Amino acid sequence: MSHRHIIGLFALLGLSASALGCEPKELDKCLKNEDCGSMSCIDSRCLGQEAANKHCASSTKYANGCKRNGACTWVGGKCAPASKEDCAKSEGCKKDARCSFDGKDRCVLQADEDCQSSEFCTKLKQCAYDKEADKCLPGNDEQCKAQSDCKAGAACTFDDSAPTNCTPSEADCKASVMCENLGLCALDKEKRQCVPGSEEDCKLTVDCKAGKICAWDEKTKKCVKEE
Repeated sequence: MSHRHIIGLFALLGLSASALGCEPKELDKCLKNEDCGSMSCIDSRCLGQEAANKHCASSTKYANGCKRNGACTWVGGKCAPASKEDCAKSEGCKKDARCSFDGKDRCVLQADEDCQSSEFCTKLKQCAYDKEADKCLPGNDEQCKAQSDCKAGAACTFDDSAPTNCTPSEADCKASVMCENLGLCALDKEKRQCVPGSEEDCKLTVDCKAGKICAWDEKTKKCVKEE
C-alpha cells in the first residue's frame, strides 16, 4: 500500500501523518493545518505555498477572487492579495484602478500609476489620482478636452481646484457650441460657467427667444428685457 493510501486511511480514522510520526507530503489528505506540518490544509489536501497559490488561481472555488480582486496568494488561511503584483494582474486593476496593495489584504486605488494602468485612463482619459475625491480624474488640458463636460459645458481646461479637475476658460466658452447656439460666450469666473457677455450674445439665448430678454445691461452684466 502506498504512502498516500496509508495517509488517506489514517485521515478517515481521524489520524494525521504527523500524529503518527510520519512526515506529511504534498497532496496528502488532511483535516486541519496541523496534519500538514509546514504546509497548509486546503480543501482536505496538504499544499505547500506554491501549490496553494496555484490553487487560489485555478480552483473553481477561488479562481474568480484571484481574477477579479487579486486574491491569488494563500495567506492567513485564505486566498488574498499579498503584493502589488497580485493586484496588478487583476480585473480590479484594469477596470477600477485598484492596482496598489494596501499592505494587509486588499487591492486599492492610491496613486496616479493606478489610474494610468486602468481603463479610466486608456478609455476615459482620467489618468490622475485625486486623493480627496479618491478617484481618477483628468490630469491635464488634453485629458479635459476628451471629457463629455468639455463638449457639453466647455469645461476643457485643467484646474485641480475644480471638482472634476476641469473648468471652462474664456477661450473655451467662446469656442463652444453653447456660444454659437445659446449665446453663452463669456466666462463667469465665480460660478465657473459660461454666460452671455454682450447684447449680441443675449440675442442668441433661450430667454430672448422665449421672453424678449434680449438687451445687455453693462452695469449688471446680464441680459435684460428690452424696453
